Amino acid sequence: MKILIHTVVFCLFFLLSNAQVYFNNRYDLHTRADVAGSVFLHQGEYFVPCGGLDTTQINLSLSVMKVDLNGVVTNSSHYFKQNDWFYPAQIGKITPSNDSVLMYIGTRDGSGTSNAYTYWFKNNLDSVRYKEYGFPTKQNVVFRFVSDGVSNIYQVGYVDSSFTNADILLIKIDTSGNEIWKKNIGLTGWDEYGYNIAQCSNGDLLISGLKHSRTTLQQGPLIMRLDTSGNILWQNYYPSPNYANPAMDVMELPNGDIVFTGGKAYPGSINGYAPRKPTFTRVNATGNLIWQNEYGEIAGGHDFFTFLVNEKNNFVISGVKFYPFNTCVGMVYEINQNGDSLFSKEYLVGGGQNYFRDVIQAPDKGYVFAGFFIPIFLVGGTGTEDVWLLKTDSTFCEGFFNCGYPTGFASVNQTEAIIRVYPNPAKNILHIDFENSDENRRIEIYDAFGKLVLNEDILVQNSTFDIQRLISGIYFYKVVFGNKVIQSKLVIIK
Repeated sequence: MKILIHTVVFCLFFLLSNAQVYFNNRYDLHTRADVAGSVFLHQGEYFVPCGGLDTTQINLSLSVMKVDLNGVVTNSSHYFKQNDWFYPAQIGKITPSNDSVLMYIGTRDGSGTSNAYTYWFKNNLDSVRYKEYGFPTKQNVVFRFVSDGVSNIYQVGYVDSSFTNADILLIKIDTSGNEIWKKNIGLTGWDEYGYNIAQCSNGDLLISGLKHSRTTLQQGPLIMRLDTSGNILWQNYYPSPNYANPAMDVMELPNGDIVFTGGKAYPGSINGYAPRKPTFTRVNATGNLIWQNEYGEIAGGHDFFTFLVNEKNNFVISGVKFYPFNTCVGMVYEINQNGDSLFSKEYLVGGGQNYFRDVIQAPDKGYVFAGFFIPIFLVGGTGTEDVWLLKTDSTFCEGFFNCGYPTGFASVNQTEAIIRVYPNPAKNILHIDFENSDENRRIEIYDAFGKLVLNEDILVQNSTFDIQRLISGIYFYKVVFGNKVIQSKLVIIK
């Protein structure tokens, strides 16, 4: 009996300790506006850099929020300087500095100029030191940093002189914050921006960003490889007409190949924006193209941001996609080593603009996405931002329901000859037509939070369903018939 009890207790402990965690939370630190640029996992908690507009509406704070594995805020710290605006960028651990010290970078916008800042703090969010960097009388902006794990830290962004010519800003400091050197890298007649930086296995630096012509609308992703003195070894530019997406993230693979996000623009205009699609590109160690793929639909805003490699050796990429009425959703793609899309899903935390800016893997092999949410006036929002953190399981689901991963669920495109679900976007009525008259058919519709909002049997070959009680938003439907399950996204616009 004791052995049985011990076995049951052990099994319960194992199940609880390996259970997936879910949360989809908005955080309002200042009641006015809060945004987040990244998320970092350290000693069992998530650290999030936040820029928040305080109640005086004069200061945009330098803030740090600490959240436990269940999404509950355990601590937050705020730093203000009168009449200054702090814009958060990246947060992370630095080595070989004391293990309790973390680093947070961003940009402080003051009186006509801006400086890059670096803020060091402890696990309990106590401040350690604060320093600023940049070229005098210029706009100095940083987005990302990388530590070489020895004694140096490299920060990347851009430097601009009165918004007349932007060059890549590259700053090298030691772990105590002492500046070693800084450089502006660019060409006359072009604007260049650095959005991310990574280090190669041999110590070289990779910078991903954007190159933009000042005389035409041509622009596109830019990739540079440099040595540790900041000398360019090679650079490649991937232009597109109009306003293409920049390369927001870059990584060297174990075999020396390089992958990076980006985008391609198309002629015309959607909601006042250049139509575009996100891209993912793989090149060899010297920058020669291996493949470049486009993903999803053309939209007025359709962007990839940061990515990681998961335990399946696939790329998981965070992003944003826009819809009519200036609304947008967070987006994730899983892509294999050949550039093939294996899975994609869209997320939101409310009606308005839902932005992903970063993704990391959680201890339970799920994913945590960081960004912000703007409840726009059109859908009854206040217009102020909130920090947004979403935690999914390892299959990108937001709750205890099947969201179609892994593959094995048929898509609508694969079964167009069998079933038709329309219109999409829908308003008050949804039609489902079958080619045959199979029995035991059912439709399930889930809202963006995974809640089942409609579950009905399909009784005839051509059926109509009343959905006028469902509010505007993004939904996901499953049609079950026989041993098949067809699922896809459903947009409802009232």
